[in-house]
Amino acid sequence: MSGPKVVRIVTREEILAICHGQLARVDAALAEWTRIGRRNDCIDEEALATANRRRDALAALIASDRFMDLQKQAPVEEEFLRADMQRRLAAVAAEQAAARSKERRGREAAATLLRRLRELDSPPDPALVAALERGDAGALAKGFEILADASARPGAAPGLASSLREGAPSATLADWLAAQPPKPDDPAVERIAARLDELDALGGFDTNGHRARLDEAADAAPARRSLLIDGLEVETGRSLTDARQRASLRTDLVLARAELAAAGGASSDEPMDALGVPALQTAIASTRAAIEGLRAARAAAARRAAVLEGLAGLGYEVTEGMSTSLADEGRLVLRSAVRPDYGVEVSAVAGAERMQMRPVAFEAAGVGPDPGRDRDAETIWCGDVSTLQDALAAAGGGLVIERALPVGATPLKRIAVERSAAGGAAAEAPALRERTLR
Repeated sequence: MSGPKVVRIVTREEILAICHGQLARVDAALAEWTRIGRRNDCIDEEALATANRRRDALAALIASDRFMDLQKQAPVEEEFLRADMQRRLAAVAAEQAAARSKERRGREAAATLLRRLRELDSPPDPALVAALERGDAGALAKGFEILADASARPGAAPGLASSLREGAPSATLADWLAAQPPKPDDPAVERIAARLDELDALGGFDTNGHRARLDEAADAAPARRSLLIDGLEVETGRSLTDARQRASLRTDLVLARAELAAAGGASSDEPMDALGVPALQTAIASTRAAIEGLRAARAAAARRAAVLEGLAGLGYEVTEGMSTSLADEGRLVLRSAVRPDYGVEVSAVAGAERMQMRPVAFEAAGVGPDPGRDRDAETIWCGDVSTLQDALAAAGGGLVIERALPVGATPLKRIAVERSAAGGAAAEAPALRERTLR
């Protein structure tokens, strides 16, 4: 396959740009993981050190030219950080639910204890009553001591006295609390409370009003309680869905802006916390477009430069400004210094990701090399392409032949050039006039 070829070019610069962009995304994901974790007090220094070591290991892959490994592992690390924070926030929510349940049981126990104390001959101290109504743990212990002392006095209620009869194990406040029949949990209340906890964890949402209404529902008459709960179900469900989407999109925008900065672009300083879902989506799309535009322009320039540098190393005449000409005109013809009658034509569309390269022959005033030599020129060109492949691979890039025609499949393209002042067939530089002999 020594005839015209369509090749796909990848340069080291292009690969490095992608890798640095992915590492920047990991850095941004790590910063978000740290920010959210510290705000919710769910990460420690050991977890942070471990995450930083994983990040440094990714950076070491770039330093050791293990670009494919980096491109595989960086997205995995990015996704891990997101998922890990979700797990940590879920654990925080579970702890908060347990704390609420404990607090509720304490309030219920305090109410039961207060009823028992009011049954005694001596009314309880008003300060103690107020503390018990708040569910204060210290007041619970004090009230239990008063109840135990009263039960031990002669004439105490039989039930209380028997629980403290001689030889029986001493009861503790914890034992007494555990013996109180728990009030069944209301699934709707627990669900709403858990949503409010998650809204607090996500940030950017004031839950105080909703919590006040939830507390109001706990003591409201059944009809009003049902109305309050139904309203909170709808409002918190809608707010949580929006907050989750905004949080995810916010992270997407943070990572995209970091990737844009790594690509050399100017990232927006517009605050993100006040942006709604549509604005975040628009900002992400525009940032991604800016990244692609920067990368495409720089990658195209790097591909043109790499190909021309490789062809110059193979003995083709490359002069300053040819890369710009190839970019502007989409076509360039180079002469072989060792075989002046032959050269190569390089054609590239915008972006230069794919190029067509084909050997050509030059003729002046209708006179060119003997067509019998064209087959040899094509064969030599095939060897040049292989050498160019090796050179790009050694530099960390690559050249993939996507389509090629065999020797002789099409006539060698002939390009007309101006005859040199000395009258030779070869000219100093190929002109743009051309024709193909058939």
